Amino acid sequence: MHYARTGILAILAFYFFFYLVGGAEASPYQDIPEGVNEALFDGSNLFASQMILAGAILASIGLALSVGKVNFMATTIVMLTVASILVAIGWLDFWIIIMVALVVVAMFGKTMASWVTGDNQGG
Repeated sequence: MHYARTGILAILAFYFFFYLVGGAEASPYQDIPEGVNEALFDGSNLFASQMILAGAILASIGLALSVGKVNFMATTIVMLTVASILVAIGWLDFWIIIMVALVVVAMFGKTMASWVTGDNQGG
């Protein structure tokens, strides 16, 4: 039953963000960091405004998933999906997803290997 709720939540999150983004060419979504840049930094630091917005979105989704008692692996998958969507609309650089994925692989490499092989002593 717990996995069914997690799957439904992940599917709803995916469809919600797919609907929200509307495609990579959606210019109203791409203009939001420029507005934040103008408001906070007088137009001098677009990268920082993109990181602030992406961090706020990822933190709010992570908080919502943690309050919902979703397991860590499902939360990681949803967060990487949201980060990929943020890359698609231009709010994040692709190297951030690569770094996060490498950290996740380093954290769970032994656990996943033991799960795949059926060894219960690993991880």
